[in-house]
Amino acid sequence: MGHTLIIGASGGIGSALTEAFDARGDIVTGLSRSEDGLDVTDEASVEAALGQLSGPFEHILVTTGALEIDGAKPEKALKQVTAEAMLDQFALNCIGPSLVLKHAVRLLPRDRRAVFAALSARVGSIGDYG
Repeated sequence: MGHTLIIGASGGIGSALTEAFDARGDIVTGLSRSEDGLDVTDEASVEAALGQLSGPFEHILVTTGALEIDGAKPEKALKQVTAEAMLDQFALNCIGPSLVLKHAVRLLPRDRRAVFAALSARVGSIGDYG
């Protein structure tokens, strides 16, 4: 039995992981935008939400990745690339988890194994969508 923190706990993957860790006997703490107002792209929001927690958590999972943001779907050709859509993807899928790690590192145990994982959207290969 361990302690698990799931960021994005109200989403599909986050809720499934919450159930799975709970079923194996872990104590699960979940945070999300819809239930807790956590915005992983806003450092003040991340700092405030994580600042209220005390660890240690053997597992911290960020499940906030998105493939489509504000109606912008994955590009199938270079002519579909927009700076705004790319910035939104980078903010949610890269900067957000990095901010979570920055403010969650103090919640990880230092005397035993711990896992921090960020699940992102599958947008790494334009070939996947062509």
